[in-house]
Amino acid sequence: MTDDGVDKLVCVVRDAPPDLELLRSLPARRLVVHRPHPDEPPEQPPDVHAVVLMWPHHDVTPSVDAETIASWFPGARVDAYAVEEHVQIEPGLTPPPGSEPPGLCRLVFVRRAPSLTRDQMAHHWTEQHTPIVRRHHPAFWGYVQNVVVAPVTPGAPEVDGVAEMRFRSASDLRERFYDSDEGRRVVADDVARFLDRGAGWRILARDTWVLV
Repeated sequence: MTDDGVDKLVCVVRDAPPDLELLRSLPARRLVVHRPHPDEPPEQPPDVHAVVLMWPHHDVTPSVDAETIASWFPGARVDAYAVEEHVQIEPGLTPPPGSEPPGLCRLVFVRRAPSLTRDQMAHHWTEQHTPIVRRHHPAFWGYVQNVVVAPVTPGAPEVDGVAEMRFRSASDLRERFYDSDEGRRVVADDVARFLDRGAGWRILARDTWVLV
C-alpha cells in the first residue's frame, strides 16, 4: 500500500455472482472479474462464484472498508484482502473494457509455512522462488504474486498471498506446467520451504476486464 491507501484489493465473492453492471460504476482504475472457467473442471470451493481484482482510485481509498465492499456485492458474502502486487511475468495484455482476454488464469490462495513470518514468506516467494518459476514453468504466460498486507473484511480466512498464473491454453496448463520431472522436484522442494501446501485453495478462471 502507498501513503494514499490501498493499491490493490482481492475480493473473494461467495454465495452469489457479482453484478458486472454495478462493478462498472465503482471508483476503480482497473477491475478484473475471474469466474470459474465454464469449459474446465471446477477447482474452487463450491461457494466461490468469483474472485474480483480491483485497483482503487487513490482519492477514494479512505472509504474502502468492509461496509463499502459489501455494498459492491449485494446478496454475496465477501472476503477481501489488501495486497501488494509483484508482477513477475508480464503477458502484455491490453484488452478493451468488457472483454475476455485469451487463455485462462489460475488463482492460488496460499498460506505461509508455520515456521515463517509473513515478511519472511514474502521475501522468499518474491526473491528466491521467482527465478525457479521462470526456469521450470515454461507454460506460464503471466505470473503475479500478491502479498497480503491485511484483511479488509472481518472474519476473512487467513491468507498470506494470492498467485495469478496465466496460460495461453488449457493444454499448456496440463502438458507444459513443468519443464521436466527434475523441474517438478525443484519447484516442490522450494515451495515446501515457504508455503503450507495443504492450507490453500485455488480457482481456474476465465476473466472479464470490466475496467481497464
